Amino acid sequence: MEKILFGKKVAKKILEDLKVEVEKLSNIGVVPLLTIFMVGKDPASDYYSQNIIKNGNKLGIKINLISLQKDIQEDELIKQIEDANVDSDAHGILLQMPLPFHLQADKVTMAINPEKDVDSLHPLNAGKLLLGKECFIPCTPAAVLELIKFYNINTDGSKVVILGRSNIVGKPLANLLLKKCKYANATVTVCHSHTKDLEEITKSADILISAIGRPYFVTENKVKKDSIIIDVGINRILDKDSKQYKFVGDIDYENVFEKVKAITPVPGGIGSITIATLMSNIIKATNISLKENK
Repeated sequence: MEKILFGKKVAKKILEDLKVEVEKLSNIGVVPLLTIFMVGKDPASDYYSQNIIKNGNKLGIKINLISLQKDIQEDELIKQIEDANVDSDAHGILLQMPLPFHLQADKVTMAINPEKDVDSLHPLNAGKLLLGKECFIPCTPAAVLELIKFYNINTDGSKVVILGRSNIVGKPLANLLLKKCKYANATVTVCHSHTKDLEEITKSADILISAIGRPYFVTENKVKKDSIIIDVGINRILDKDSKQYKFVGDIDYENVFEKVKAITPVPGGIGSITIATLMSNIIKATNISLKENK
């Protein structure tokens, strides 16, 4: 196995396969369209959206980015989502998280048509995932699985520790890795801010996956020798030397590097694959729409 698990290699393979699917749709006059709702100005969300637009343009997928004011009323946001639900040209809907505090995330996500819900936020899709039924797999957990498959990482019986219990990464990823199938079948522990003896738990992991959203949180003393580290974190910080903002992961990469068997970089790791898995879900949503409109 390679020491540095580059996500760009994985993403390239996925996107090459998707290009064929987009061409098939183009031949019948269909252009996949994703509508993104972004409320307020969040640097990580903006960074993600711009990368989606760039990759969508390369692939031939249209991206409609709807930027909304931070103080938008909940009813107005829901109305705009419902408009996208009934727009036959809009095949997928992506709601950027987190939402401002005055908006109820549960209520807003319920408004998304489950068949256009490309990041699997709707409870119906979340429930299907938990039960192992066919559904959209949330993009970031899907990206982790694609990395595991590409680098042929053995998860069968392995002790996997996930840092973070969010509805969009930690919880769905835990359920996916618990499935009785290849590239899963792991023993999974999910940790969070109230976990006791956290360092002892992370040091026991064969595979440590961090999605906690805290820059350089995982230091050398928190990892097991020769373990595999997957960094899902994307954190914007000010570089002391250059005085410029940069994106870093949850892992203290430089100090952890020598101790572990393999590690993903940030940027260039899971984030690169997440865009590709999103594109895959858009194609899937487009095909669902075509079947319904026959």
